[in-house]
Amino acid sequence: MNYLFWNTNRNKINNYLKSLIIELNCDIVVLAEYKDDINTLLTKLTNENFGLYHVPKIGCQRIDILTKYTPGLIEHFAETSYYTIKKIPHDKLGFHNIGAVHFPSKLHMTKLDYLIEMINFKKDLEKAENNLSNNNTIVVGDFNMNPFEEPLIAATGMHSLSSKRIAKTYERTVKGRKHSMFYNPMWNFFGDSDNLPGTYFYNNSKEINYFWNIFDQVIIRPNLIENFDEENIMIVNKIGNINLLGLSNRPDQNISDHLPLFFSIN
Repeated sequence: MNYLFWNTNRNKINNYLKSLIIELNCDIVVLAEYKDDINTLLTKLTNENFGLYHVPKIGCQRIDILTKYTPGLIEHFAETSYYTIKKIPHDKLGFHNIGAVHFPSKLHMTKLDYLIEMINFKKDLEKAENNLSNNNTIVVGDFNMNPFEEPLIAATGMHSLSSKRIAKTYERTVKGRKHSMFYNPMWNFFGDSDNLPGTYFYNNSKEINYFWNIFDQVIIRPNLIENFDEENIMIVNKIGNINLLGLSNRPDQNISDHLPLFFSIN
C-alpha cells in the first residue's frame, strides 16, 4: 500500500494534490495545514476514476486523512490538537494503526514542551496498541523536529532509532523501566545522498544552522520493518513535469514550504 504525507502550508493546492495522488497511486493520504476545499479535491479525484474518502475529524483539526476505505471501516482512538490515532484496514496485514502528527513550530514550543507532548502521544499510541493487541503501527507527519532531536530518540519519548538491527530488539530497559522502540528510516536522507537532504529548508544567522531539516517523517514499529519498502521511500520534488523546488533548489513556497513524503508498506 502507498502512503503520502504533505504539509501544504495553507495554500490552494488541490490541482497539485490530485495529480500527485494519482501519479503515486496513493491508498492513504495524510495532510497538515490543508486549507483548500476537501470536497472539491475528492470530486476531482472521482472524475479521474480515483476514489478516496475523507476520514471524519473529531478532536484534531490540524490533520486531514484520505483513504480508499469507507469511513465506517476506520476506528478512532485518541485525538488532541496535535495528533490523531486510527485503526485503518490494510490489504495484506488485515489492519494497522496510524498515528498522524503535526506538532507546533519551534517558535511556540520549548524542548521540554516537545518531550512532554511526545511522551503523552506515545502513551496514547501504546494504549491503542494494547486495546487492539496489535503493534502494526506507523507514525507519520510533521514533527517540527529532526530525527536526531531528543524527544524523538529519548527512551521515554518516541525512542525512534536509525538502526533496523537495534530496533528489532523491540525494547530497551532504562533504570528498570522497559521502553518500546520504533525504526526511523528518515536518517538515511541525511548528507549528500542521491536523495534530497530534507523536507524543509530554513536559513538563519545563528551559530547552528542545519539549512535542510527533516521535519516530515515516517517511523514504524520493528515488526513492520520487513514490510517497509526502503527502495520506495522518497522526498518528492516533482509532480509530473512540475518542479516543487524553486530558486536555489529550495521548496517553492508558492506551492508549499514543505516537500511531500511518499512511502510503501507491503
